Amino acid sequence: MRTRLLSSLTAAALVVGVSGCSDSGPKYLPLRHPFRGATLYQDSDTTAAEWQRVHDAIWLDPITNTPAARWVTGPDALAELPAVVRSAKRAGALLVIVAYNIPNRDCAGPGQGAADADAYRDWIDELVSALSSIRAVVILEPDAAAAECFDEDRADMLADAVGALTGGGQHVYLDAGHPRWHDPDEMSARLSAAGIADAEGFSVNVSNRQSTADSSRWAARLSAFVGGREAIIDTSRNGLHAPPDDQWCNSPRQGLGQPPTTDPGMDRVAALLWVKHPGESDGSCGGGPEAGEFWPRQARDLIVNGPSVPPDARRLATAAKLPTLGP
Repeated sequence: MRTRLLSSLTAAALVVGVSGCSDSGPKYLPLRHPFRGATLYQDSDTTAAEWQRVHDAIWLDPITNTPAARWVTGPDALAELPAVVRSAKRAGALLVIVAYNIPNRDCAGPGQGAADADAYRDWIDELVSALSSIRAVVILEPDAAAAECFDEDRADMLADAVGALTGGGQHVYLDAGHPRWHDPDEMSARLSAAGIADAEGFSVNVSNRQSTADSSRWAARLSAFVGGREAIIDTSRNGLHAPPDDQWCNSPRQGLGQPPTTDPGMDRVAALLWVKHPGESDGSCGGGPEAGEFWPRQARDLIVNGPSVPPDARRLATAAKLPTLGP
């Protein structure tokens, strides 16, 4: 989630090159508003929940008792999805998943994400099949459209993925980065090239720590450029002010943000969600374990510093004894 800029001219050229230009503009699909009246699915298969069970750590309840998105990051994670789908279907709850497997994921080069465009399209087809018995929300590829390595090939892959998922009945929210990355004009050009006209909306602040107020204002401005599409905002770790210099990796001071809600009462915002799993490390920085591993110290700090966490829960986390070995 680094703050990197590409020129607006480059982004605008992508729209012309990929989508063509038309005086009438793109035709946006009608909004279906999947969050209205929905109950969010509570996934018990998370790294925090597993750690809590092993260590009998009741102090983790503010994290483990709150719905969070399910990340699907490759073939192995996709193989686990049918069981989650069945569970969500039995519960009558709205499943939110994050599709995160685009080639050159995080602009980290070969070996990150799918092998190539063909492998990615096959993976998306398998994802569509795995979700076929329900209607889920799919947050599509955090950072992919906002990243410095965004180009026509990536735009094509994203647009094809949006079309395949929407055609399969799913509600797609194409990731738009965060308010301090690109201005709405440039980001709208990128989203247009990546198929936003066929999506339900876009996601903001995924895995980042920008405030909900800043994110919602930026989302409303961006929405005006992309046919009134609605946003979802990740509030999992934005309970405190954004860290200095927008430090994205294991910020030393952070707190849980607002709990998820499908009725946020904000202009052009469909839901507040916990997309990033609180307590999972961003990577081996600041003394953290590898990316995605549960870090109890960070989880405790998030709870203690969370403005929306009840005082008794904060006191319980403050008093928690963490393992003396390991992270």
